[in-house]
Amino acid sequence: MEFHSMALYRMAGCAACAALCLLLLAACGNEVRGTPEPPAEFGARERSLVGCPSLQGVYAWPPVAGEYAGGKIPSNRTPWDGGLPVPVHGREMQIWVQQQAGGQTVLRTRLVNRERNVRNVLARQWSLATYGRSQVGCTSGMLELEPRDTHAANHYGGTGIRRGFRLARMKDGALAVGIHTLSTGHTGSFFSWGGQSYGSYKAADVEYWSWSKLALLEPGDKEPAPIDAYVPGATAP
Repeated sequence: MEFHSMALYRMAGCAACAALCLLLLAACGNEVRGTPEPPAEFGARERSLVGCPSLQGVYAWPPVAGEYAGGKIPSNRTPWDGGLPVPVHGREMQIWVQQQAGGQTVLRTRLVNRERNVRNVLARQWSLATYGRSQVGCTSGMLELEPRDTHAANHYGGTGIRRGFRLARMKDGALAVGIHTLSTGHTGSFFSWGGQSYGSYKAADVEYWSWSKLALLEPGDKEPAPIDAYVPGATAP
């Protein structure tokens, strides 16, 4: 009986210790997965003495490196889920970035059609996303939109999602796009025994960073011509 009581005291002590450790860990800040800067394999970043380097240009989707490189997109995933920084699809696209007077950053996407016998109106229409000066900032030479509430299919184990992004100009002219996902509403249990969990606490939010590198196609100082191979009456691609 005495041995049984001692075992229970030890269990209670261990549980209290574990609870304290978990609370301390939760108080230390978010758990971060990935890096808030472009991966080293992307190459060197362009630098500017003041502010952020210009991001203007026409870029190619899918990426040449990083997430979704070569168009490798799982069937159960949506690239840049939530449409930040701009809606994209699994197919080839043009991405046109403009930085306008007044501090606005404008991103447009348009499908590329290389099939002569397929007519697709999206090869001649732009999707549009505009970010004003008050919405974005310059962080370590990168244009940044802080995470904001968004609707996304995947909550990464939490109950809510906030999403933002970073855009960085690389020395080879490419654009590095970093998607910043903040998964909120995580909980944990103080301890488990016999398949049961006892007590709960608010766990730290989890931050995810994923990066894609887009190749530069054109300077972007004027609207790029559509890439549309459609020929009326054509019967083969």
